[in-house]
Amino acid sequence: MKKILRMLDRFMEVFSVASLVIMLSLTVYQVVMRYVFNKPTSWSEEITLFALVWFGYVAMAIGVRKDTHISLEFLYDHLGAKGKKILDIFRYSLLLILAVLMTGYSFPMIKIGMTNNMPATEISRAVLYAPALVGGLLMSLFSLINLIEVFTKEKQSNE
Repeated sequence: MKKILRMLDRFMEVFSVASLVIMLSLTVYQVVMRYVFNKPTSWSEEITLFALVWFGYVAMAIGVRKDTHISLEFLYDHLGAKGKKILDIFRYSLLLILAVLMTGYSFPMIKIGMTNNMPATEISRAVLYAPALVGGLLMSLFSLINLIEVFTKEKQSNE
């Protein structure tokens, strides 16, 4: 299981870097075409939008996986082990609920997106909404793993 998670982590990181490179390259291309050659392209803006949305949802999943989301550490650091465990259970449960809701609400968005295409590229709008499903599933998985680890850490420390 840990090997699969490491491979998934690596894939998400490479995917995120590739998305950033695509966004940067296409934005530079668009600026050069618009201001140097006076021939702007509309397709590059749509592809950049796709890359941005996919990057955002994958980055959220990475944040959940690595537990790097913003937090109020001042309060957390002043709690004892039991208080930290309660807060950890609360935050991972809340993240899990959010991720499950995001996953569930992504299906109608994707279904609606399948009915029309982006104007310049003719790519289905479902591709624009699919990251909510992928990100929601990944965030659900990682939140569940984090929640399970809260309970198994105490068992390991008691043994």
